[in-house]
Amino acid sequence: MTGRMYELAALDMDGTLLNSAHEITPFTRDALNRVDAAGKVIALCTGRCLSELWDHLARVPGIRYAINESGGCLYDVRANRILRQATIDSDTVERLFDLAAPRDVMIQCFFGNQSYLQLGANLHMDHYHMGGFEAAFEAGSVFTPDIRALWRASGKPLTKLNLYFASEAEKARFDEALGAVDLCVTGCMGIGYEFSPKGAGKDDGLRALCAHLGIPVEQSMAVGDGNNDIELIRAAGFSVAMGNAVEAVRQVADAVTEDCDHDGAAKAVLRYMLGLQDDSNVN
Repeated sequence: MTGRMYELAALDMDGTLLNSAHEITPFTRDALNRVDAAGKVIALCTGRCLSELWDHLARVPGIRYAINESGGCLYDVRANRILRQATIDSDTVERLFDLAAPRDVMIQCFFGNQSYLQLGANLHMDHYHMGGFEAAFEAGSVFTPDIRALWRASGKPLTKLNLYFASEAEKARFDEALGAVDLCVTGCMGIGYEFSPKGAGKDDGLRALCAHLGIPVEQSMAVGDGNNDIELIRAAGFSVAMGNAVEAVRQVADAVTEDCDHDGAAKAVLRYMLGLQDDSNVN
């Protein structure tokens, strides 16, 4: 419990801001717009690429910034300007592609603020435990049979690489070959990894945005649900776990709100940014 009102909220998306249907509800949309109108800052904090965010940003004008690509990209929505962009060196990218090539894996890459997706030999997302995200992938990604060739031809630096494995055994074989890498590596939904540049985690993105705005990190709050939100939760001045959060997030958060299907993130920002309390919803 806190009596302090926070100036900036960093909100995870999947399992947090979005409900189980991967939508922002009217209640949540109105809450974010209300917080923005009060002069507070709402920022997405997500592993998604900008190409996967345009529809959500268009529907919610109260979202002022996007900490995306897990913190590697910082985007000013209203100025339509990239404030920060981290990249992965090409030799490391080539090594990751080499290691992924013999695996039964779905590959997702970001370059040029666009998501690209290559399905493995089994052309069904549910085979890679990501069937519930088909609509999101189809809306924001370019599908290609050879993602490596497309990246090379583009001449653009790669900013993030996600691998979604068909099984834990397949992932274990990849782990054995991978060894140490000088990257930010986090688990992702399904069975897999998100590879981001070093110093490009969600926590780094939050600190970079606070520095850009001149807001002390102590005046920020974060809301999340998954293991890839833990460092963000730890970095913020105040943190809230979703009701559907994994136990590791609940253990490090300062408070717990309702789940993503009951507008838990919106209720948290209304309470801790505007002081609108409802003890039946947030504890």
